[in-house]
Amino acid sequence: MRPQLKIWIENEEGEQIIGEGLLRLLQEIEKTGSLNKASERLGMSYRTAWGKLEKIENRMGIELVIRRSGGGREGGSRLTERGREFMSRYLQLKRSMEEKVKKEFDEVYEDEF
Repeated sequence: MRPQLKIWIENEEGEQIIGEGLLRLLQEIEKTGSLNKASERLGMSYRTAWGKLEKIENRMGIELVIRRSGGGREGGSRLTERGREFMSRYLQLKRSMEEKVKKEFDEVYEDEF
């Protein structure tokens, strides 16, 4: 047995800011340098990926991704410095919470069934 944990961050209005879906999108953009390639790898349309980013950026009031159309050397997408920091902090929080939940789980279920 092992515990599972889902964590997301909401704004004061209860609107989601980041969770697993946006995290994976940001990670794929970072890996591929392309919103289009990132959305393909995740099995979502480019329009859906673009919309997610735009919604979150509007909710936060910051730019997470720089998007340049055109393809080749001129085009592509990359995370802004704030985008990388935002992703990094979410990962740090997620890992910390997972460690705490695992520790608590191990204490509560020290005698396996």
